[in-house]
Amino acid sequence: MHFENTRYNRQISMPQVGEEGQKLISQFSVVSVGAGGVKSPLLYYLAAAGVGKIKIIDFDKVDLSNLNRQILYSTDDIGKYKSEVAEQKLRQLNPDISIESCTEKVTPDNIENLLSGYDVILEGGDGPEQRMMVNQFVIDKDIPMVHVSAQYGYGYVFTRLNNSDPCLKCAFPDLPESRRGPVAVWGVATGIAGVMGANEVLKIALKRGELARGYLLSSSNFQNDFYRIPIPKNSDCPACGDKNGENKE
Repeated sequence: MHFENTRYNRQISMPQVGEEGQKLISQFSVVSVGAGGVKSPLLYYLAAAGVGKIKIIDFDKVDLSNLNRQILYSTDDIGKYKSEVAEQKLRQLNPDISIESCTEKVTPDNIENLLSGYDVILEGGDGPEQRMMVNQFVIDKDIPMVHVSAQYGYGYVFTRLNNSDPCLKCAFPDLPESRRGPVAVWGVATGIAGVMGANEVLKIALKRGELARGYLLSSSNFQNDFYRIPIPKNSDCPACGDKNGENKE
């Protein structure tokens, strides 16, 4: 595959990438559950970097209240499906990659059909139950997953590469009981978290660099601090623990 000198030349010139690394990126595939605040910059940077295949799943439509942080969308997009608008915007950015949109909601009945066959799953959903459903799917299938989120002035990234790593339930054991409804968030926090998440995905594609495995990488945007919050693998975890007989370490 020939990489034109006008799109990827700056990252190809990095020793961590080179032409071989760019080939790895071009052969990589990602499916995103959701296309909201953190996913907007994340998906944009993956497309810009040349990730070969991107699937965007989101049944929600663009709302005025989204526009201070969901930067893939504009005022003219209000009322349109986010996944379809995101596909269009990413195609305009990089027409040389494969981009697919889906307006279905991920459910137990369609999750295998929607999420199978991708190198990385970007975890998400419209509530705790859907997030944990995706988490259980990646455990059962032993698929890499990247969690990216933001609330208030904080952004969070957490990578689960395989079944030797802690899962989302280990990281957030009380998530299903957590507060529901809209949470206050600083728009810039979603951008920083999204870029951190894109960085994780690209490192997985390149098989280079340190990943946020076994810890939650947190950015504190008003204090200009980054934290590593350790997340031990919980042997009693109801999702990935030994007691289920499904731990594939």
